[in-house]
Amino acid sequence: MRLVFDIPIPERLQLLTRGEGWFGRAPREFKEPVLGAVDWRTCLAGEALYRVIDESGDVIGIVDGCIDVYSRFAPGENPLLHIGHEGLWFGVGPLLSGQRRRATVVARTDALLARLPSRAMRQLLAAEPEWWRVLGTGALEYGDYFAAAYAEMLISDSARRCAATLLRITGLRPLRRARPDRASVVVTQAELARLVNVVSRTTLVQILQQLERNGLIEQGYRTLRVRDANALEAIAAQV
Repeated sequence: MRLVFDIPIPERLQLLTRGEGWFGRAPREFKEPVLGAVDWRTCLAGEALYRVIDESGDVIGIVDGCIDVYSRFAPGENPLLHIGHEGLWFGVGPLLSGQRRRATVVARTDALLARLPSRAMRQLLAAEPEWWRVLGTGALEYGDYFAAAYAEMLISDSARRCAATLLRITGLRPLRRARPDRASVVVTQAELARLVNVVSRTTLVQILQQLERNGLIEQGYRTLRVRDANALEAIAAQV
């Protein structure tokens, strides 16, 4: 990991607390000592933050950039399950359970991170045992992303399934990201086809073209931006 991002410390702290995730909602008396104990790291696109076999219990928050989460539960492969953005904290599970990592996390883009060493977190928890409940909320929220990914796969209609997936991987569902004006993601059509679980790439292209014609998304080279999250949410919620 390297330190190359030139973002002032006050802005970094705002990005870590501005979102509607568990850390943004945590009590101030919890957030302040946590943020005071982090160190700032960067990693380059493609660099692994940790793998399933790792035992480290460090907790990591994304200040800028995005990461890939790969599941270990598909036999014979580690499929891409989720793309996380700024404001997301992850890595809480091993600290709570004492077990190995349950997913592999790789930087999708160059990313600026706040790393809280497990030793520092344990010291804070030893001083304030009630904060275990706050940390547990973080683990539950992280599980919500996996549950959302699974639930999306059960949506029978391809257009609805695509809309729900696009909202999640751009950081707009189930929780709102810290910077909704930057609701974009670096993703290829091949990756998106697997995430959406469409029958064919042609089907995905047709859905994306229709969404773009309706002004809901904007496509670029290996990028996709959500222009109308409310309209996508309405499509995803149709019954």
